[in-house]
Amino acid sequence: MNILVINCGSSSLKFAVFNFHDSSQPLWSGLIERIGSQTPLRIAWTSGAQREHFEIAHCRHRQAMEWLVDRFDKLGITATLGGVGHRFVHGGENFRQSVLVTPAVLATLEQGLGLAPLHNPANFEGIELAQKVFPHLPQAVVFDTAFHATLPEHAYRYALPEKYYDEHQIRRYGFHGTSHSFIARRSRQILQEYRLKAQALVSLHLGNGCSSCAILDGRSVDTSMGFTPLEGLVMGTRAGDIDPGVCIYLAEKLQMTAQEISELLNKQSGLLGVSGVSNDLRTLLEKEKEGHAPSALAIGMFAYKAAQSVGKMMVALPPLDALVFTGGIGENSPAMRARIVGHLQCFGLALDPDANHTHGTRAGGFIQSAASPAKILVVSTQEEWLIAQETVELISARNLGS
Repeated sequence: MNILVINCGSSSLKFAVFNFHDSSQPLWSGLIERIGSQTPLRIAWTSGAQREHFEIAHCRHRQAMEWLVDRFDKLGITATLGGVGHRFVHGGENFRQSVLVTPAVLATLEQGLGLAPLHNPANFEGIELAQKVFPHLPQAVVFDTAFHATLPEHAYRYALPEKYYDEHQIRRYGFHGTSHSFIARRSRQILQEYRLKAQALVSLHLGNGCSSCAILDGRSVDTSMGFTPLEGLVMGTRAGDIDPGVCIYLAEKLQMTAQEISELLNKQSGLLGVSGVSNDLRTLLEKEKEGHAPSALAIGMFAYKAAQSVGKMMVALPPLDALVFTGGIGENSPAMRARIVGHLQCFGLALDPDANHTHGTRAGGFIQSAASPAKILVVSTQEEWLIAQETVELISARNLGS
């Protein structure tokens, strides 16, 4: 049975098809970008080592999904599908684990679209579209927030009067759960293969979005993101932690609206806002070499806040067994890993420069120095694979129960 995984964003549609009997790598995968713009859609399609690129006329999500289904039909993929798994960013208090789609589930999801207005509506549209084009297939929803449902109350509550939690569910939810969940499983496997302790881990997911997670015995016990994905580390375009008084000041003194402040903090800040150049770390590292001071400052802030977050996560754990880097930056930037670990010398953490330079590929993923008290790993995250696996488990459980 093949499983189609769909991650529907506001202007993109990411997809992958897995067969668990073959490998954890997708049989087919791709990304449709620029949906809803007035420019042609850009489509990347990958099958094994073969990569193709297409452009089609500008359109909305429905037409993009129809293009995908048409290509699936022509390649004989549709007939092999046994289910569809969807990424959904914010499950709120209602969804603490993955679920199969039912009319009741859809109704509850629709009520929670406002919890993540930048993500949930697009995720919801992806489910509705998939139901229309694959009406015969069972569909599952896997939540970014679900992995963090195990946070203790002292970690997930804000220091606000209780009524704001009871009546409005204002609390820390955490995100990137599919990535941190995969890292929890895979890192544990790697460490146990080498007969190393794997009880206390910190997962550091660094990309355009960034978060850290404290993992104890495979369960999330703290994380850096909160009520929304805005809290925590400096990110590509997000400010991360900021004094709430800044928002009050912007509203009162500059007469900025809530929407304008949201746009500032989510899309105009972070690496982009500080550097004034780009949200791409690779670009900023090049600009830093050229002596561009704002880019150097952005890089320095990014590294410092990431390291600071690792320290915060360690408070929730017994002595640290391993720090795990993942995500586009975490997996691919030796320079950023070195800067972050450089701030963690107070804990004795240190890198092996050669292993770090090669991303640990010749050392089983390990990049720490011999003197480091905890292991340091680079592990490639596979969020789509985890979504596919949870979809299979839900479908199998349903079939056993019927």
